[in-house]
Amino acid sequence: MPLQHLIDCFNQRFVEDGGLHEPPLVYREGRVLGRSGGAVFTSRLRPVRLGSKPSVIRGYDATLRVVEPATDAEGAALGLFADEAADIVNLDRLTRTVHMLNFLPISHEGGYLFVHVHPRHILAVKRDHGAYFEEIIVACGLSPRRVVISLTVNPGYTAQVGLLLERLENYRARGYATAIKFDIQAEEVFLERYCVEFLNRHRPDFVRFASPAHVLGEERRRSALLRAIRRLDTRLLLEAVRDEADAALAESLRADCVQGDWYELAVGRTPVLRAAG
Repeated sequence: MPLQHLIDCFNQRFVEDGGLHEPPLVYREGRVLGRSGGAVFTSRLRPVRLGSKPSVIRGYDATLRVVEPATDAEGAALGLFADEAADIVNLDRLTRTVHMLNFLPISHEGGYLFVHVHPRHILAVKRDHGAYFEEIIVACGLSPRRVVISLTVNPGYTAQVGLLLERLENYRARGYATAIKFDIQAEEVFLERYCVEFLNRHRPDFVRFASPAHVLGEERRRSALLRAIRRLDTRLLLEAVRDEADAALAESLRADCVQGDWYELAVGRTPVLRAAG
């Protein structure tokens, strides 16, 4: 189905479901943008590479990039979800639709699309998690098996951890892959107490860390965490590999997947290969 036709169909649904006054999806200069609360945003698709052979791309991680207003893009993207009064369910669905439509032109290369789902969204939807997004994916001619649902775990949701993980299982039941990302701002006590417990209770397909150094820290926690990852056959994804030292650390940790500027700068020196999910 042509991209513009998909945009028109999804716009109609968003307007009807959300009671919007104008379509939230716009196609501009070769990319799909979303509009919400006075902000206009699009996708940043970062390559996720095979740790043992970074020239092989395993998929793309989708994050928001705010283009209007012209402020700090990262801070503005976080601000979209910071308002407790925001319609988190429709906003989360809109952002993931934007990511899927921007991924579609390169989806023939194979591999995963990693998308982030806000904990408030998972808690707000009582059942059938992933059903709405599955309809978007199928309309795009793809399968949930190509999508990794990433949930960031942080101390703010400690009381709802059991419910979050239970509902994350609903995505898996629909065929999605899942990932748990541990908040880099979390205190050591939180990480030591909950990291391994989270892995044992959900057994995600991927464990994500915001940087190679974040996996280190106190030696006992590092050892227990890495043992749990290997024992559960969960893949370790290390992000923000910025320089040669980070890359060496990722290699020493035997990261299954890596991401970061260091590898993108090396693209000109190494042929880039694609790998199916």
